[in-house]
Amino acid sequence: MKRNILITFLAFLLVPGMLTAGPGEGMYPMSELRKLDLKKAGMGLTAEALFSPQGDALVNALVRVGGCTGSFVSNEGLIITNHHCAFGAVAAASSVGNDYITNGFIARERELEIPAQGLTVKITLGYEDVSAAVLAAAGAETDPVRRLAAMRDKVRQIEQKARQDEPKLTHEVAEMFVGRSYVLFHYQTIQDIRLVYVPPRNVGEFGGESDNWVWPRHNGDFSFVRAYVAADGQPATFSKDNVPFTPKRFLKVNPAGVQENDFVFILGYPGRTFRHYPAEYIRYQNDYLLPYTAETYDWLIQGMKELGDQDPAKAIAFASKIKGLANTTKNYKGKIQGIRRIGLIDQKIGEEKEMRAMLANKPELQTTYGKVLDELDAVYKTMQEDAPRTLWFSYLNSQSASMSVALRIAMVQATLDTLPKASHADYIRKQQEEMKKHIGRMYSPYDAGLDRAYLDRMLRQALGWPAEQQPVSLKKRFSVQVKDRRLDKFLTSISTKTNFFDKEALLRQLDANPDRFFTAKNGLTEIAGDMIVMAAELRGRAQANEGKLATLLPGYLDLKIATGTHFVPDANATLRLTYGHVKGYEPEDGVYQSPFTTVAGLVEKGEKTGDYEINQQLVAAYEKGGHEKYQHPGLKDVPVGLLYNLDTTGGNSGSPVMNAQGELIGVNFDRAFTATINDFAWNESYSRSIGVDIRFVLWTLDKVSDAGFLIKEMGVLR
Repeated sequence: MKRNILITFLAFLLVPGMLTAGPGEGMYPMSELRKLDLKKAGMGLTAEALFSPQGDALVNALVRVGGCTGSFVSNEGLIITNHHCAFGAVAAASSVGNDYITNGFIARERELEIPAQGLTVKITLGYEDVSAAVLAAAGAETDPVRRLAAMRDKVRQIEQKARQDEPKLTHEVAEMFVGRSYVLFHYQTIQDIRLVYVPPRNVGEFGGESDNWVWPRHNGDFSFVRAYVAADGQPATFSKDNVPFTPKRFLKVNPAGVQENDFVFILGYPGRTFRHYPAEYIRYQNDYLLPYTAETYDWLIQGMKELGDQDPAKAIAFASKIKGLANTTKNYKGKIQGIRRIGLIDQKIGEEKEMRAMLANKPELQTTYGKVLDELDAVYKTMQEDAPRTLWFSYLNSQSASMSVALRIAMVQATLDTLPKASHADYIRKQQEEMKKHIGRMYSPYDAGLDRAYLDRMLRQALGWPAEQQPVSLKKRFSVQVKDRRLDKFLTSISTKTNFFDKEALLRQLDANPDRFFTAKNGLTEIAGDMIVMAAELRGRAQANEGKLATLLPGYLDLKIATGTHFVPDANATLRLTYGHVKGYEPEDGVYQSPFTTVAGLVEKGEKTGDYEINQQLVAAYEKGGHEKYQHPGLKDVPVGLLYNLDTTGGNSGSPVMNAQGELIGVNFDRAFTATINDFAWNESYSRSIGVDIRFVLWTLDKVSDAGFLIKEMGVLR
């Protein structure tokens, strides 16, 4: 395959004014590295040593682990990442008899390593700019929906062609900036990932939700997995004959760690940021998406926790989902607080006033950009108007198993109405297999009582909308009074007559008579049918809005540049560099927080139960002493967490925190609560990221878990 991976500047970096912002702010693509004065910042490595498309470089040790980041730390495929990044796999492997969630997991022999279900590892091999091809596909098309569709078709064609050329690799086109630049990335995907070491929950998640998104932190949010491949070195699914993967590069662990004000940097795969979006986009987030999501998830979390309190098996079954929803909820609440705290909407409005003033003074820009700001406002106003119904539909479909199945049945019924009767049997047979898979996904984990209560809650929400916005069959069937007992009777009928709250009964009905399963009418499928009509209407407007944004947002960027704004591109889940220093901060007036926490603080914080339940093996190891080789020299104690002013976001979980020489000194896992707003804005005064100190990782392996074999494999010497 011919790869244009020697491109120094991608299309979106050719725009004048898109300059670097200095240490701290900035998630820099690999193509930007040669533009940075890394030596002046404190880096001891050259740009070529960090990334080299033709040879060995530090990025070869970096991997995407599911939705997180990880790094190789041995030449036998050993990867370090976060505890919370492996949590779903740990939960999937757990049972009441083997509760790896609570007790942790350790494989002292290779044959005892178990599959990390759901985890894959991706290694970035190269990239090429495909902007010209994608944009050319749109041609002179002015209709925003058709223009966007043409560009997406071209993206699919590019990915498909890449798969044909190199079928053993994974190929993904990333939109580097909306409507302007597109890059094709090539990854090696390793499918056989196995759990090696995961600390007990009261170590890896010490502090629980009480401390989530909070500094100071005292949790060991780290874990180890191993990548396996077939004997010929090619990626393969799990097999006992597979062998550990040999990476091109692995990170050297520096057991001395770092001190306050030391230079540090991260290479990783941050998720999306939205720093170059208009004021009305932030208003949409603040007024609709963030609060609605947090409120909905809070309700679900409370219900799942109550189930777990009553049944240990359900506590294990729902653990991973609770963790994921809780993490999102607290993050969103932090974003809401941050938006209001710094007055971000007003800041954005002020920037746009500057743009308007500039346009008024530069008539030559009026033809191209004169309507950009007003048209953007109109698009986001439409999104805000549709938000209540759009979010309601999305979370009802994704979080209610019963309604999700009803929606699929309604979609099949709608499709059957368009097909000749002679083809009905074949279509239903295909849908039967797809429905089995869907039921398996949606009803795992599952509780009928919780599903019914959630469905009740969501239908009552819809009954509170203006009558013209309600699904027709819902409006006809029930009154707008939320205490209407007809809704209770309706939900009871779903349970007793149609079995939507019973996974096994649904599967039996599907196998016994698939024709009847897909064609029978009932109250829930009728409501679902109306919901599909409503969703199609909303989707049509959403597609039109998305198409308009793909045209308007590049113009918005041009206006920002024309006003003299300097910035770096938004993150988009592709490999990035961020750098800065180990540094404390003052989150509130008169409150200074230092950049290290210690085991002494962990022990002091510990309790017998709850979020701060302390691990007794850890306490015994600490009281025994003999941990001088893992101490911070100034603190005279083993450091647990460290704080730094790097620019991170979701996806950076598990990223290696490295010193100036590229040696591993920590593992990134979180941001301070004030930094949850990083997705929308970054500021050195309040943006702080959090990692677990490598000295605590090593101390835990050595003194708490008797896992010195991992220290030996990593080649750590003191």
